[in-house]
Amino acid sequence: MLALARYTLKGPYYAAAVVAALTILSVLFPLLSVSPFSALLTMLLTVVAGVLVGLIILTQGIQSGLKAIIASILGITAISTVFLQAPGLGISVGLIQWLPVIALAQTLRVSNSLALTLLAGIVVGAVMVVTQFMIWPNLATDWTAMAQQALVQLPQTDAYQDADLSEFISRIMHWLTRGLVGSLYVMFVAIVILSCWLQGRLAESDGFRQELYGLALGKSASIVAVILFGLSVWLEQDWLISLAILVSVAFLFQGIAVIHSKLMSNRFRPILTALFYILLLIIPQVMALTIIIGIIDNWLFFRKPKNEN
Repeated sequence: MLALARYTLKGPYYAAAVVAALTILSVLFPLLSVSPFSALLTMLLTVVAGVLVGLIILTQGIQSGLKAIIASILGITAISTVFLQAPGLGISVGLIQWLPVIALAQTLRVSNSLALTLLAGIVVGAVMVVTQFMIWPNLATDWTAMAQQALVQLPQTDAYQDADLSEFISRIMHWLTRGLVGSLYVMFVAIVILSCWLQGRLAESDGFRQELYGLALGKSASIVAVILFGLSVWLEQDWLISLAILVSVAFLFQGIAVIHSKLMSNRFRPILTALFYILLLIIPQVMALTIIIGIIDNWLFFRKPKNEN
């Protein structure tokens, strides 16, 4: 990854070529093969391209980043026009895939604050939540209908005909729409954090680690989070629940920062860190606890030095 990053930063044409190639490949693979491996590879290529765009913006400015993005949009437009007869796909992908990366990376470059970048992402995400429920109020219903239609194409069994399965699909789609913006927030923030990590590695600087381990979103943000959680439980409105999920995943990053800072001096840090992330992914209670740690850290200061009163 470091070698690819160094090659990308050689100049604007190198950056444009690498980002465009990765983006075009991420569009081509689903067309050539529909499989879990293809989907995983597509996601990996998308993330790597996003990380490189973020790195370009952080190190060379937004103009260099835009050149790479325009090259990738032109490449996607050419591919989608030839294979899918959908010339508008390039612009659509560009808006969805690149705008959040541009906004977050430029905010980090200007403010030099990871906390402010995450908070700015929450504001953008909140606008997306409101837009989602204004423009697509029946998105969960539409997704449920699509999933059930796909099941009809499968060989009929008693399990597929069971009414409980339809109810299960409906609940899953309902929660997917509630967590849609929160999931996108996680992905784009993670991309920018990886870009910042690459920048630190290339500069052989320890600044990124200190910034990440010291991440704190502040007491005001934690109060807003608690209020949102209370309102979402009380009113049970989907848009409020979506906002609560969005804010909670922001504090998930702060909770992760607290865990990392506590493991930093432990000699078993690699093993414990790997175990933590495994548990975080497979046990919802661990994720919830990490979010709670991130919120109350703004009040209890878990990372305060032991010799500090």
